[in-house]
Amino acid sequence: MAVIAIRLFLVYVFLTLIVRFMGKRQIGELQVSELIVTFILSELAAAPITDTSVPLLYSLFPILLLAVFEIITSYAYLCLPGLARLASGAPQAIIRGGVIDRRALRACRMTLSELMGELRLQGTPNPGDVAWALLEENGRLSVIPYKRSQSAAQTQSGDCEEDGICHVLIADGKPDEAGFLRAGVSEKQIRRYLQKHGVRSPGDVFLLGVNDAGTWFLQKKNGERD
Repeated sequence: MAVIAIRLFLVYVFLTLIVRFMGKRQIGELQVSELIVTFILSELAAAPITDTSVPLLYSLFPILLLAVFEIITSYAYLCLPGLARLASGAPQAIIRGGVIDRRALRACRMTLSELMGELRLQGTPNPGDVAWALLEENGRLSVIPYKRSQSAAQTQSGDCEEDGICHVLIADGKPDEAGFLRAGVSEKQIRRYLQKHGVRSPGDVFLLGVNDAGTWFLQKKNGERD
């Protein structure tokens, strides 16, 4: 047990120094290559701890070699932007001018429910208030709201009704009955709203939602917004 404890301490100290040397960021901001390196580091570090027959040097040397390789790769990405895009991809625009890009959403394998959740986390629950929403290389969503939305959020007066969140009523042509209940609207109200905006069937709707202040958001499958 004492041998395992000593090995664990040595590997822990060595890994801490290596990670500091590589300049890693927190897990939520890791690029694809950095995440792969993290997985490999964990495997290399675990071997000599669990199996005392493995010489400690057999683990420490590959870890050091991997750190050097990662630093060289990082410099290569700085000198060759095309190589960086090939390895990590490029930011993908999910929302432009308040309109959700269905093809980009599908290409990123992101559902409407996931997108709406990300928007709520960013404090912009209504897609119509978003000028740009970009899925970055590290997998995080950057949301740039319209200035009018920012100023409205900053102006908090006693008689100002909160927008709340955007309740999804129809997602990709499929009505969400749970959303009806949360928003407090009926199917009749939804049909009337769709008819008013020239929509014959829910199947023609990509996203329909309404926030707590009664502001509706409608995007048709052809990309049009009302």
